[in-house]
Amino acid sequence: FTLVPENGPEFYREHEQDFKHIYDYLMSLRPPKYPGAIDESLAKIGERVFNDSCAQCHGTYGDKPSYPNVRIPLDEIGTDPVRLTALPVEGRKKYAESWFAHAGEPGEQTTEIDPDGYVAPPLDGVWASSPYLHNGSVPTLWHLLNPDERPTIWRRTDEMIDDAKVGFQIEEVDRIPLTQTDIAVRRQYFDTTKFGKSNAGHRFPETLSQDERQAVLEYLKTL
Repeated sequence: FTLVPENGPEFYREHEQDFKHIYDYLMSLRPPKYPGAIDESLAKIGERVFNDSCAQCHGTYGDKPSYPNVRIPLDEIGTDPVRLTALPVEGRKKYAESWFAHAGEPGEQTTEIDPDGYVAPPLDGVWASSPYLHNGSVPTLWHLLNPDERPTIWRRTDEMIDDAKVGFQIEEVDRIPLTQTDIAVRRQYFDTTKFGKSNAGHRFPETLSQDERQAVLEYLKTL
C-alpha cells in the first residue's frame, strides 16, 4: 500500500535511519504479563499439551524459544480464504519485482508469489491480542479452542478482559438489530456470515479433550 508515486524509492532512502530506529524500538517491546490469576500447575500441564500438539506450527516459548515460520495450506487450516485469494499471482509478481521487495539483501529474492495458505503466527502475548484468526472473527481464546461454540454474530460489550474465556467480553445476537439506524453502532457487530468474515477453520483443538483445552488456555495466559 506504500507503492504510490508519492512514496517512491527516494522517500525510503531519505528516512532509512528513522525506519531503523523505529524497528529497534518495536523489537525492544515485550508482551505484558497477564493481569489476572494464573493456575500455575494447570498451566504446566497446558505447556506440555501445547508443545505436543501446537508447537510444530506456533513454536515454543520460555528460555529457549523457537519459531518455525510454517505456512499451513488453506485446505488444512480451513480459515477464511479471502485475504489469501484477494491478490492474484500476477499482482504478487509485480510486488516481488518492484524495488520495494529488494533492499540490497544478498542472494536470490525468494518472495512467494503463489502461496497456498497462511503462516501460523508466533503467540507471544496472545492473551492480549484478541480477537483471533487473521480476520478477527473469533472473540476469545476459549472460542478458538472450542470451534463449535464460536458465536455467529457478536459485539464487544466491555473493555475489560473476559478472564474465564480470555479475550473480549461479548454478547451474541441472532441478527444485527434492524431498528438500529446509526451505521457506526451497527458496525460494532461482527457478522461471521459476511464475505471475508468467516470464523471457520483452525479446528485442530478438536483432537484435545476438554480438560486439555482448558489447560492450554491457562498456559496461553503465561505467554
